[in-house]
Amino acid sequence: MKILTNLLVALSLAGLLCGCQAFERAPKAAVINTKEVLTKCNDGIRAVEAVQKQFADRKTQLKAQEEAIAQLRKDPAINDAKLGKRLELQTLGQKYAEDIQKLRKDISEAEATAFKPIVDKINKALAAYAKAHGLLSVQDKNGFAYIDPSIDITDAIIKQVDQMQ
Repeated sequence: MKILTNLLVALSLAGLLCGCQAFERAPKAAVINTKEVLTKCNDGIRAVEAVQKQFADRKTQLKAQEEAIAQLRKDPAINDAKLGKRLELQTLGQKYAEDIQKLRKDISEAEATAFKPIVDKINKALAAYAKAHGLLSVQDKNGFAYIDPSIDITDAIIKQVDQMQ
């Protein structure tokens, strides 16, 4: 009888300990598509539009350069050394390459300036969301082969950022 009692106590204690582990909260992690949050929140949409508007004329000029280069390439006289069309094409090509590189640099700088306050806002929203939902880590979802959609908080963060002043 004593052995049976000890066995029941031991089993009860083991069950209790196992039961405690079952109720422990597992570390929670989530993922977010930071680029999507940045470009799909209301402030981000406005920033993208402003940057695009700021550089629209230069993009139009580059398009005209592309068309001039394409026309020159089609010119049958391109191979006639006397007419200098080959040199003209080379000069236009170099200017186009310089202009597009400068445009990309300028756009990158403008985006960095425009997005800085939005990134700060996203970080605040993300920290508040993580605290409220007991998240221990949040990672950018780019680079993962598979992610369970239940841990993707991108849409929730976009909504939270849009609600912030």
